[in-house]
Amino acid sequence: AVVSTQSTGTLQILDSNFRRHILVQILTLFQYLTGDIKFKPNKLVLSEPRKFWIRDTTNNIYSILTETPPDGAAFVKHIKSVLKYENKWSRWKNEGCPSLTKSAVDKMKQQQKGVRRTVRPMDFTSEKYDLGNTTLNDLWNICPDNLAACQDSNRNFTPETYKFFEECIEQLEPDSGVEKQYYLTNDTAFVWRSLRL
Repeated sequence: AVVSTQSTGTLQILDSNFRRHILVQILTLFQYLTGDIKFKPNKLVLSEPRKFWIRDTTNNIYSILTETPPDGAAFVKHIKSVLKYENKWSRWKNEGCPSLTKSAVDKMKQQQKGVRRTVRPMDFTSEKYDLGNTTLNDLWNICPDNLAACQDSNRNFTPETYKFFEECIEQLEPDSGVEKQYYLTNDTAFVWRSLRL
């Protein structure tokens, strides 16, 4: 977007999308100026007062963006995330673009770093399973064959359709004496269960 005159510039800055666009470009420039970029020219090295001014202005920009509707706080969170990944991208380029693939051993070492293993591995050779919780253990070990337990006829809790709707049908009869406001069809829980039969 091009600002042609001062009056149109004032109108354009009132537009939240335009304001966001400009402020995000400024944040990107600030990150470049303050970041550790390998190929940045030496003349772009900033003095401490300028770094302080950029840090202060960056905070002001974030507060303006937070107050800019719609969803300013969510927008700022997203922009910070994008700038963080841009910083990682720059660091990767500074390191000479090393391979992004890691061996399985490297991945395991990275995952195990700083993690204490408190969970015992499951013993699949025994008949009983220890899931770390007595209630879960009891439920899991009720039957040695869990698939057979799920298919057991005693576990069929779905009511017959006619029996489920029998009371509802009786209420709809004109001589039932039930007022419309007390019909089961007005009960959201009943409607929810009936849709799931």
